[in-house]
Amino acid sequence: TLLKIFSLPRMESDYASESFVSDGDSATSATTSKQPRNAAAIGVLASGERFEVPETMSVLAALVKPRSWRSPAVLAWITACLSTIGTLFLYTSGYIPKAFFCVLFVIWRLGYNLGLGYLLNGQSKHQQFLHFYQRRVKPSPQLQSLLQSSVVFEDDAISYHPKSFPDAFNAWMLFRFVVMVVLALDVVSYFLMVIVYWEAPDFTKLYDIATYVIGAGLILFALWSKADAHRVIGDYAWYWGDFFFLLDKNLVFDGIFQMFPHPMYTVGYAFMYGLPLMAKSYTIFYMSLFGHLCQFLFLTFVENPHIDKTYNVISEPTEEEKTRDALLYSIEDGYFSKKDDLVFIKNFDPFRSTDLILLVLVTYVLVLNFVVEVPLWFHVFHYVAWRLFHNGVLGWALHHQSTNRKWTHQHYRTPREAFLHWKRIYNTSVILTNLSYGMCAMRLFVWQSEYVTSFNARVLLLTIGLILVAVNVYVSWSVYEAIGDFGFFYGDFFIDDVPAKLNYTGIYRYLNNPDSTLGFSAYYGVVCISGNLAMLPLAIFSHVCAKLFEVLVENPHVYRKYGGDVRRVGGLRSEMKKKGAEIKEKIKSAKVEYEANMKRLKDEMEKRKAEFDALQASIRKKRPSSSSSKKD
Repeated sequence: TLLKIFSLPRMESDYASESFVSDGDSATSATTSKQPRNAAAIGVLASGERFEVPETMSVLAALVKPRSWRSPAVLAWITACLSTIGTLFLYTSGYIPKAFFCVLFVIWRLGYNLGLGYLLNGQSKHQQFLHFYQRRVKPSPQLQSLLQSSVVFEDDAISYHPKSFPDAFNAWMLFRFVVMVVLALDVVSYFLMVIVYWEAPDFTKLYDIATYVIGAGLILFALWSKADAHRVIGDYAWYWGDFFFLLDKNLVFDGIFQMFPHPMYTVGYAFMYGLPLMAKSYTIFYMSLFGHLCQFLFLTFVENPHIDKTYNVISEPTEEEKTRDALLYSIEDGYFSKKDDLVFIKNFDPFRSTDLILLVLVTYVLVLNFVVEVPLWFHVFHYVAWRLFHNGVLGWALHHQSTNRKWTHQHYRTPREAFLHWKRIYNTSVILTNLSYGMCAMRLFVWQSEYVTSFNARVLLLTIGLILVAVNVYVSWSVYEAIGDFGFFYGDFFIDDVPAKLNYTGIYRYLNNPDSTLGFSAYYGVVCISGNLAMLPLAIFSHVCAKLFEVLVENPHVYRKYGGDVRRVGGLRSEMKKKGAEIKEKIKSAKVEYEANMKRLKDEMEKRKAEFDALQASIRKKRPSSSSSKKD
């Protein structure tokens, strides 16, 4: 649903309210500065002390700029990478098996997510890495000298002296070198694993051509995502700078962060699915899946808690929010007075009559599937009936409630009573509709079919199905976080007194209707898990019903209630249009420049031709006089 009404206190940040997300190999701020690139950044310590932060050198610059090679840390980093690459020659000589590279990747991936995760978590909570620097490195002249000689800034005119910077900045410089080594060896070990498991393609087969085209597209998209994310967040966030100090800048979303949530952790890892496709290796796919899962765990347990602690500050609610909360959560007459409404299975109470009846209904569905022998068509009919009730009957009820308050006026004494019964009916429908689909899939489940014959292919299909289900769970939870109970139960169809307004935050930042798009990925995932193509028409039917509900019920209500406040397209589409316009403008500029160059070249050629013609005419005039002289 488009309706996003918050039931939590308003969250604000000194840097940018709702503008910080944890993304990327170190991105803790999905923002970019409005200041010029050459403007000095101002760092802010926990004590409030401020200092100038020089522009640091990126990974690519450290590799290609010879002046960075004088850094002992950079030389050690390059040496470690070359040594790891050297294991490939041991493999080709027969000294180590293929599995060695899988183990190597696991070691460095865990070194990244567990090792760096432990350091960052300790730094976020207890300043552990800063204390380590102060106890071990700062008192040692040798280590201080080594650190000083290792740091090279982007501006060669600026030299690094640890005494000129606060301890937090010096600790971050030390941490950067640890990160450089771990991240580089993680990437190198992954690509070595890909190389040894790679299977040569047969480009006479359409399948191999298709896998290379799709795989190459995923790799290029991932590279663009990483590059654009680095452009947006900068070197500071790339190396988790805000775990050590903050920057005082005006920040604004831009680029890839406007299109996808956590792009460095999501689409930034698309290459890990493109390479297995090109290599035709199940091993690489499952290892890629392991690596990607580790990144999500790192995001969940390290970066997100730090961001919540650092940037999200609970502020005093506004008068509008106080009015809303009084209407919705008043103990005497609020629409959510006890905050214990059954949302799916959340707040389930077996001693509450409506919950007990729901349990009986769920039991009846399970009995029909596991105990009673009923024909297959019955399960299909049973699900279709619940889907039509959920989107059709309840959609009809919502439409009339929106237009003439039919639900409230004809069936119940008060709006509160009408909404209470609606909540119970709607949640029951959600549960039984999804449960009936799952039971239908269980009855249609097959391990092998004419389309999937090998064990590896079946396991792959099962894995893809589980991934799609996980995506759906994430999307559904994100939607619920954004809209709360009020939006989940379509509260503004029933409650007019609440000063509701549209807030495109959370997952709605990227999509207008995530629940009717990605929110149905689980249905297609269940098709994959079942292994039976007969489930695909049911999934498509479900998706079409949800889209019709959106078009015929939700959208008209939203436009009637909010009018001009409704956003036409989501962040993803708007950014894609923006990028498309930029590409079109570049093509147009290139065309104009090409035409101007061609015209200039044509004019130059005509000028040279005219000069040549004039020279030829001059030579012809001189030839007769020359001949006459000889004759005389």
